[in-house]
Amino acid sequence: MTETLPKAQRAWVLRRTGKPRDVLQLEEDYQIPVPKNSQILIKVHAVALNPGGWKAFSVPPLSFVHKTPAVPEFDFSGVIAGGTLDGTGYVMGQEVFGISPFEGPNGVMKVGQGALAQYTVAEPATFVAKPSNITHVEAAAFPIAGLTAFVSLVNHGGLKLGDGKRIFVNGGSGGIGSWAVQIAKAYGAYVVTTCSPESQSFVNSLGADGTIDYRSVQPSLSAHLASAYSTSKFDLFFDTVGTDVSALYAASPSYLKPDGIYLDIAGAAHIMDSVYSALTTILGMINRTLRPTFLGGTPRKYLPITFWATSMTNELKESAELLASGKIKAPIDHIYAFEDALQGYDRQMSGRSKGKLIISVSLP
Repeated sequence: MTETLPKAQRAWVLRRTGKPRDVLQLEEDYQIPVPKNSQILIKVHAVALNPGGWKAFSVPPLSFVHKTPAVPEFDFSGVIAGGTLDGTGYVMGQEVFGISPFEGPNGVMKVGQGALAQYTVAEPATFVAKPSNITHVEAAAFPIAGLTAFVSLVNHGGLKLGDGKRIFVNGGSGGIGSWAVQIAKAYGAYVVTTCSPESQSFVNSLGADGTIDYRSVQPSLSAHLASAYSTSKFDLFFDTVGTDVSALYAASPSYLKPDGIYLDIAGAAHIMDSVYSALTTILGMINRTLRPTFLGGTPRKYLPITFWATSMTNELKESAELLASGKIKAPIDHIYAFEDALQGYDRQMSGRSKGKLIISVSLP
């Protein structure tokens, strides 16, 4: 079943790879995707930008294999507009939020169909019903960044409700870090994070118990942590920044408990920066993961986190409950009109955003 659709849609499209301002064009008559197999057609209301979105079509070597033409991005909130709904539990016109395509930037590279358009398609396993008390803009801010934080802390870090873990979030004002602070607090953890002085009030509003001005502890955050937290060590160190990982991890016994875990999400982002960065990052991950202590390895668990959604229904449902309850709230830096998406990419690439950048999709 499908609602009556226009003949074409407005969509941001790249027909060659390169920087967003060089290659993205707003096309007025782009084809509307046709749902295949279990796919559901979504009328998009809002889209969140992610670093992986623009890096996939801008930075070699990933850009070399990127399909064109393509619609970028993958975080959406919208309403169901078509597809076979039998057995899904969904109905036409229902508000949902999630990820399209299910492999994130890898999926866009393969199939060319992302979310930065008036319509997209998504698998039922990668979206859930949107809580009625949050907006499409707020819902779109969650999927990739929020799920990355959730999966890292809960699935990999073992965070449990009320267990009182002590968690350090390196980079609490970014897209992933701002969700991580809130999720950890919603689970009852004690949270300390780094940020700039300009971001301190924002990070405090997320509920952080303590903040560290990362500039004031340069050149060695690890030395500061060793000095300040040697007698009150952390259970988890969640690194969303990726600066000086080797030194931070090597010093982790001084600030992480013996069974503590160093969770590294930043490495996945650095793999997308350049060929050289990909090689050095992967080699570093392998060394930190596999090097035994008798050969000089660090006696703390290191987990590099690479997250692309394939089926995250349970995690999305639990996150939707947290959003509906108000225990976590969308940390939004700026909302752009659909026509101004390139301004959003400029802001994303500057690295100065606090929270998420959202594109509001205007509909006919």
